[in-house]
Amino acid sequence: MPEVDSKSKLIEELLQRNIIVEEYYFDFPYLRFKDDYKKYKRGTVVLEGNIIIPSYPKIARIFVLEEGIKRHFRESFFIEEKADGYNVRVVKNKGEIYGITRGGFICPFTTDRLRDLADFNSFFEQYPYYVICGEVVGPNNPYMELYPPYVKEDIAFLAFDIFDLQEERFLLPEDKYQIFKETGIPSVNVYGSFGPDMIEAVKDLILGLNQKEIEGVVFKSSTKPRKAYKYSTPLINIKDIEADAELLLDLPGQFFTQRILRFILSVTELNIPVGEEIKLRIGRAFIDEFKKCVKKFYVKGKVTREYTLYFNSLDNIYEFLKLEKKASTHVKIELKSIERSGNKYKVKLEKVFLDSTSKLKRITRGNVLYD
Repeated sequence: MPEVDSKSKLIEELLQRNIIVEEYYFDFPYLRFKDDYKKYKRGTVVLEGNIIIPSYPKIARIFVLEEGIKRHFRESFFIEEKADGYNVRVVKNKGEIYGITRGGFICPFTTDRLRDLADFNSFFEQYPYYVICGEVVGPNNPYMELYPPYVKEDIAFLAFDIFDLQEERFLLPEDKYQIFKETGIPSVNVYGSFGPDMIEAVKDLILGLNQKEIEGVVFKSSTKPRKAYKYSTPLINIKDIEADAELLLDLPGQFFTQRILRFILSVTELNIPVGEEIKLRIGRAFIDEFKKCVKKFYVKGKVTREYTLYFNSLDNIYEFLKLEKKASTHVKIELKSIERSGNKYKVKLEKVFLDSTSKLKRITRGNVLYD
């Protein structure tokens, strides 16, 4: 199992250089890599007992199915659903189960809700040295606007990988599928095993998933655990633009142009006709959604989004708010209300997007821009 001495000279040096920072979840201390350092990537976490939880690796994107598969695969591969949500590593440390975000924070919201989403205690009793990597999805999450169409309310957890801390490796697809089945941990849909010569079957699968408005897929090698590539269905690119066009002044232009690129390449390769309705939908996504943003700004004086979350613990609500206020300098979070809803606390939050708010304030007050 990878370990590091939290009192070592290296750790002290990295703390001084602000490459790692000391964090707390209540009174539970941990170290978070905020930047890459050699083999340790941003989001790596050091827990009590000097246990290193590696960051979840970034997955490269394929833009053209046929050429991408031919270039990158000689062996067979599995195709898994790429579910629309936020990335979480679930771990057990010192008897407690935690949800760690991609950035390396122990998330109070996720940690609070894990007990509702799967029997993680039983899993870790059987596999104490494993890390479950998965996606939190659903309409009542604090980070993502889109979610799978089959998750109608609240949130769900869908596992997609297992990392073995003792052997420092990800499990191969068939091994992790068997463990998910045995332990009852919910996981992403798996669409089967394919070969590099099965391009037409892959295209047919993508066409079907596009009709169901599934975000995309991940291709995972059957023999190399770190080898994976992702691909988006055409429609999700339009939905992404619709969901985030109101943040036109917050997001880099590449966010939108890359989605147009993905869409055009996909519909061209898959021979999907692009009628006037689709073209109008893309145009309306920009015009209508950003117009709503401007109208809201004139009423409220700020660019905002509203979120409804459900918590088990009142303490975790305030711990979550504390973390969110600390974690981002571009978004301000405001608590609007807390009320009991069955056996949960129903929490309404408002996020203020400071970059968009600041730019619109300057522009609407008559200030000039040079372009």
